Amino acid sequence: MRIVIANFSEPIGKRLDFRSDWARHVMPRKRARTSLFDQRADWGFHIYAIGVYLLDKGIADEVEFWDYSEERCTRYHSNGMLRVMFLNEEDVKVYMERYGYPDLFINHGRNGHAILEYLADKCFRVHVPALRSGLDREENFGAECYLVDSEEYLDDRSMMYVPVVNTKKIYPGACDKKRDFIYLARSYHGKRHDILLNAVRGTELTGHLHPVDGSKLDLSNTNITTTDWDERDVVDLLRTSRIAVYPGDDTSSPAAMWECVAAGLPIVVNEKIKGGKHLVVSGVTGEFASETNFLEVMRRVLANRESYKPREYFMEHWGTVSMLEHYLSFFRKMGWKY
Repeated sequence: MRIVIANFSEPIGKRLDFRSDWARHVMPRKRARTSLFDQRADWGFHIYAIGVYLLDKGIADEVEFWDYSEERCTRYHSNGMLRVMFLNEEDVKVYMERYGYPDLFINHGRNGHAILEYLADKCFRVHVPALRSGLDREENFGAECYLVDSEEYLDDRSMMYVPVVNTKKIYPGACDKKRDFIYLARSYHGKRHDILLNAVRGTELTGHLHPVDGSKLDLSNTNITTTDWDERDVVDLLRTSRIAVYPGDDTSSPAAMWECVAAGLPIVVNEKIKGGKHLVVSGVTGEFASETNFLEVMRRVLANRESYKPREYFMEHWGTVSMLEHYLSFFRKMGWKY
């Protein structure tokens, strides 16, 4: 069985002789692979976990990850997944002419709609709309079933999406806490670092932002430190923080906020976040806050953090293997056969 997981960036508007290129292409050699739980904690776990899990179970023979990039390539990840970088939709279609269609296609995000449509009646398709735009805002379309971030989009072909977390790598640790809060998110408009910075400016609260370039933020009169990609171990940052925050609004169920709760941190989340509100169980995993009372809620959660049970709740409802099996069971119910 061949499985493809896609998380397409914006397509690249270049035109090449794709047919000649793929006709000459030689796949890289497979190498010894590591299993799902041998992977380090990294940003892509929630994307590729289901494919590697199916490799581990012997259900999948091939698992590929597709994206658009200026640099076209095919190379194997250490977990055995083939990473294929394309320029655009035409490139992908010619590749499938050469190597065939997948049996299962899981698409994350809005840039995969053209490929979802192309694969109609050719394979079983799963769509994870994530941050919705265009027609996605009105309905679920373009696939056999859907993993959705908000209850308003639930229908008889969908279930709630939970980013899969590597709970064997991300878990609480008995160590000294070095800061009051951690915020794991790149710095751009929808992540709303400004809400957090304005809330804690001039207070005694200590925090850390990762992965960001601190020189591009106004950190004046705050007790906030920053690191960029690969400058700090994320698991260590989580274990040495007291609570987590997620002030983003124009974002939807980011994996990082689920990782915070899996690490045992109660979380304060912007009440206007587009998706992923099912993570927050008041008094158990965290609390919602508005832009105006973000600091107030942070202080309340900090003062009562020992009463929250984020890790326990996470493991009871969203443990790694149980979530993966839940997804596979749902796909079978919707018509996927293997």
